[in-house]
Amino acid sequence: MAYVEIIKRGNKQYYHLTKNVRLGINKWKKIRVYIGEKKPLKKELEKHARKVEESAKALIKHANYLYISDHDAETLQDIKEGYKDWLKKTPKSLKEKLNEDFMIRFTYNTNAIEGNRLTLRQTALILKDKVIPSGVRANDYNEAINGKECLDFLREYKGDFNEAMMCKINGILTKNTDTIYGGRVRFFDVKIQGSSHVPPPHSEVKHHLLNLFKWYSKNKRKLHSFELAVLVHAKLTWIHPFEDGNGRTARAIMNFILMEKGYPMFFIPFEKREAYYMALEKADKENYREYTSDLVALIIDQIRSYGHKKK
Repeated sequence: MAYVEIIKRGNKQYYHLTKNVRLGINKWKKIRVYIGEKKPLKKELEKHARKVEESAKALIKHANYLYISDHDAETLQDIKEGYKDWLKKTPKSLKEKLNEDFMIRFTYNTNAIEGNRLTLRQTALILKDKVIPSGVRANDYNEAINGKECLDFLREYKGDFNEAMMCKINGILTKNTDTIYGGRVRFFDVKIQGSSHVPPPHSEVKHHLLNLFKWYSKNKRKLHSFELAVLVHAKLTWIHPFEDGNGRTARAIMNFILMEKGYPMFFIPFEKREAYYMALEKADKENYREYTSDLVALIIDQIRSYGHKKK
């Protein structure tokens, strides 16, 4: 879809109608049509939109994505470009403030999905103001501290997704909690409360992880970045390789993959946890197309905040 893009030069700003056109699986070209120095009216946008679409027709190639729709892929690319521009234009002080806000919201939501009792306000008091609210359980407090440490680790980590990195993340997320074998691939069977999915027996976990890492290496340049990230997430939650913190670990790694590909990080909102669990059930049945579409729907409004203004 085309969107209005404002390019600033000196004290002036110039309006363009812009469309990201796919040239391959992860290759895109930006087409711009100059509109003027004033905010365009709806009729002007419609006229220029026809020019953009005509220019795009000659370039568009169908990438034959496995699971993501063309519409969702284009929307995510628009957001990626918007995020790239946001990073360039936003002052460091404001970026730090917004990153702190994201860290608080990510930590609150990803922990709340797994049963952490802290409110968003309590999470902010702990992580921003260094205050321990009265009556807070030690486990809940430590999970909040661990969430921040995990994000800090991901932003500094320079390697790739592998077993050592996966175990490191789980170790951080479960540190100083009731988890006994945090950061260690399980050597015992587990069950997931409230889920029909039965994780594979411990004797098969290493085998499934090896297949996952092989699959990742084979597909990390073939799949759309969002497909790659959400499928790694689904496969990890299915394997359930740890005693505890599997969901949090999978969501952290999903964000790491997207961040490495130039996308903004996101969280699954706590209030949408039922839709999230239903999406994972589709993935468990290898219905990856609907699962991928559901994940886009869960997070799209959240990450649009960095993005484009639709035509």
